[in-house]
Amino acid sequence: MSLKVQKISIVASLVIAMGGTLTFLMTWRNIGFADHFMGAWLSSFALCVLCIAPIGGILSYLVHHLVNAILPRLSSMQRNIVFGLIMAIIMESVMAVVTTINLHGFLERGAFLNSWTTTLMSALPAGIVFSILMSIVIKPKLTAFWAKTA
Repeated sequence: MSLKVQKISIVASLVIAMGGTLTFLMTWRNIGFADHFMGAWLSSFALCVLCIAPIGGILSYLVHHLVNAILPRLSSMQRNIVFGLIMAIIMESVMAVVTTINLHGFLERGAFLNSWTTTLMSALPAGIVFSILMSIVIKPKLTAFWAKTA
């Protein structure tokens, strides 16, 4: 398998596993396992991938540099945990907005905020676990892999 295909496969599998799980939780919390659950989940997943993919890399880069600049005295592990927590909150917030709009449309502000909060809180614990695992375990391995293949 070519190196380019390997890189794309790794990123795609991470996006599918994490994005699929988080949008699954968000959709389930909003509509339960209704007859239209699969369609609603898949459309939320697709929309989230389209929104998250372009901004995820940029936000990751900015947050990483911000955390390193503000918290230089923390160990690398501690900075990675802070990075993971910040990224989880940002990314889950965006995913919750997209999922809420996809499932309920544009609601009155109070109703939207209530639905968004419920959606966010349904997946935030899993998102925090994913982000911390990404920043502590997966990110260093990917960095080493990208460096070997550059």
